[in-house]
Amino acid sequence: MSTLILGAGPIGLASAFELASRGENVTVISQSRHVGESSYVNAGWIVPIMSAPVPAPGALRNSIPWLMDSRSPLKIAPELSPGHISFMLSMLKFSTQKHFVKGLAALSELGRGTLTEFDGYIEKGVEFEIHRSGILMAFTSQAELDSHAIEFEGVEKYGMAPVSVLNSSQMQAREPLLSEIVKYGIDCSDQYFVDPTSLISGLRKKCIELGVEFIDQSEQITLVTKGSKAHVEAGSRTFSGDRVLVAAGVGSRALLENIGIRIPIRFGKGYCFDFVGEKRIKNSLYLSSAKVAVTPNQNYVRFAGTMEFGGNGLSINEKRARGILKSSARYFKEDIFRNAEPKSGLRPMTPDGLPVIGKISGVSNLYISSGHAMLGVTLAANSARAITDLILDGTSAIDISSFNPERFSRSVAR
Repeated sequence: MSTLILGAGPIGLASAFELASRGENVTVISQSRHVGESSYVNAGWIVPIMSAPVPAPGALRNSIPWLMDSRSPLKIAPELSPGHISFMLSMLKFSTQKHFVKGLAALSELGRGTLTEFDGYIEKGVEFEIHRSGILMAFTSQAELDSHAIEFEGVEKYGMAPVSVLNSSQMQAREPLLSEIVKYGIDCSDQYFVDPTSLISGLRKKCIELGVEFIDQSEQITLVTKGSKAHVEAGSRTFSGDRVLVAAGVGSRALLENIGIRIPIRFGKGYCFDFVGEKRIKNSLYLSSAKVAVTPNQNYVRFAGTMEFGGNGLSINEKRARGILKSSARYFKEDIFRNAEPKSGLRPMTPDGLPVIGKISGVSNLYISSGHAMLGVTLAANSARAITDLILDGTSAIDISSFNPERFSRSVAR
């Protein structure tokens, strides 16, 4: 049996690896290897303990001051398209305590055991840079610390170690470069981070060893139906498979709309800066008030952050991008920011903050795994297991009922 996979980010590649490992004939089709993929510019965190959905209680109220600040970590563009307006209103609707708790439980369950899965990748010969040193969250006030408490309640039931709260002196001992503005911290000791580019490269290389064919297209890729089955057109070629899996991140929406299926995946743009050769930062850090992730890889330190809804794709707003550095600077005793240019990536967002994983009804061979927002790396391995189970066996050992594509059957407009 054969499966076509549209998309070569962590979700698509992890799915290709899982399917090929179970004997499936797999072809991965992607429209260039880098353009628009957040996989190459994200923080590379594998953090099942930080699996909260983006829509959160009080999100609108807390975000209003940011909307007036051109350097803030959040921007909602004044776009008048029905799809954008409907998406943002739907996200507001899901910003309730009830949905947040339910979504957090679903995402935590999907993330159960993901660290072991990544250890398994290494054991199976996937070569990539991985760090098992945990994440330190830095807070400037008690209120900031308290605002994250709900995310860590009962993490033990999902197989994760409980977190430790640190005071300012303990944070200084762990990360001497932190300034006195840091009053508290949370030590998420059993979380991982990777160099995301090395992960993509390693998965791709291993997939090729397993016989996966890669077709990197510069021309447009189109999803079409003939009878009850989905096929793929790329340039002058048509590709057919027993199954077709859409795992194209932000591009998934347009692919599906071409065959009349509307799933509200829209982009949330983020930026990053890489400081090559920086060695002073020892820990992966989350700078809470700045909403910035700091990742010290072997050859560079990455600062990643911001969330922009709407606007112009990968275009870079220099002022907002450099707001990452401006808001981060006060967390450190020394000036660590040398010349670096921002890069942008597009996260695939859904209005309820949950990914879309499952069978697409009405098309006999069509599946989707997309919309993972900021958790694409974290949830890649388990999403791959779940969708592979569904494709090969018709059911999944992992509960993916909360991620059913049918929940959007009467949802937002284009």
